[in-house]
Amino acid sequence: MTVLLSLGARVISMVVSLICGVLTVRLILGEAGVEYYALYTLIASLPTLISFSDLGSGAVLVNSIATSDDARHDSRVRAQLTTVGRIMIGFAGIALLLDAILFATGTWRAVLGDAADVPGAELAAFTALAIFCLAVPLGIWQRVLLGLHRNHWIILIQAGQGPLNLLLVWLILSMAPASAHSFLALSSMISGAVIAAIGFVCALIALSPLLSRALADAPRLRTARGARVMHVGWPMLAQLLSPPLAVALQRYVVAQSGGTHEVAEYSAAAQVFFAVNGVIAAGGLALWPLFARRRAAGTLTTGPYALSAAFAAGAALACAVLWFISPWLFDFITNGAVEISPGTVLAFGAMVVCQAALYPLGMFLMDDAGIRFQVAPVLLMTASTVVGAVLITPILGPPGPVLANAVSVLVFQIVPFAVYIARHRARLLGATAMQSAA
Repeated sequence: MTVLLSLGARVISMVVSLICGVLTVRLILGEAGVEYYALYTLIASLPTLISFSDLGSGAVLVNSIATSDDARHDSRVRAQLTTVGRIMIGFAGIALLLDAILFATGTWRAVLGDAADVPGAELAAFTALAIFCLAVPLGIWQRVLLGLHRNHWIILIQAGQGPLNLLLVWLILSMAPASAHSFLALSSMISGAVIAAIGFVCALIALSPLLSRALADAPRLRTARGARVMHVGWPMLAQLLSPPLAVALQRYVVAQSGGTHEVAEYSAAAQVFFAVNGVIAAGGLALWPLFARRRAAGTLTTGPYALSAAFAAGAALACAVLWFISPWLFDFITNGAVEISPGTVLAFGAMVVCQAALYPLGMFLMDDAGIRFQVAPVLLMTASTVVGAVLITPILGPPGPVLANAVSVLVFQIVPFAVYIARHRARLLGATAMQSAA
């Protein structure tokens, strides 16, 4: 039921996000131009490069809340919340310092590639990242609601970011002078911060009074003791580093090897295919607390192989539909300003199908031992993706990094995960399997 609610919420969210995303792209391309759109996408995607703001420690929270009989009054959960909150506050401070260093040394120009030639680009990147960092501590709300089996809440709350972002972009384009177009991406950061604040309030209510008490404990380093979280956090950190390095970094590889038009082509295709991947991710992520709860209760009786095949088949069907309508779809999205090659569409389709097959396998392996096992495959996948992207993107263009990721996920994650699950089936099924073995 939780998975179905998440999928239903994500479908609604995807429709809203796609409509708002398409209108946002058309607005920027029509009113500002390709160069400003390329800069917008590069800056707006910066948070995905540092999505590990809890250093992986949030995984402990999800598992503890999901398996607790009374999470609202669980002293262990309170101590873990306190520690994770401290980690996120510290991360935000360090990220702000790094942002200032990048701006002061002119390093933002190297990161943005040709898009840095747009007037005000470096200041826009600095300001946008600063806004994101200030909202980082609020991000604990997602870990709390996921552990409470309310992933559909997360999705529906996040669905509000698209309309708010569109409104802010329209306001900037309509009321601000042309010199302010470099700061269009601030709309993404401001809308993200507002959504984080709303989600945080929902988490406070859902886990009342525990979350508010844990927050009060956070600054009292001497009198309020935390809990051990990094025994799972460090292995989980490797997984949180993977998406930004293997997926979000693709846009920057394209920016370094091509120009603003190549970045615009990649970004327009990503707008659609990442929305499809978001639906798949919603269903996949909802499996994590579900598997954890059933494993702890001894009611988990089947592995994730059938689910993995079903996820992949659904993704393949969705991508096939997108392939057939892609000429019309992308012409409409970009208002004819950017051409999307068939190779780019096929590459994104392959990547989405591989990610879909991976989700149930990965969520099945979210116990402590499974998380530790995933470290080596994830690091190998990331290294392979980055190396492959750097080597083939100058030859293939925008499809290059996407294909590199699809092949790497298949070879270094899907296959090893499937083999590991088969070999450790008894442990992963939990108490029922253990009793049967006895």
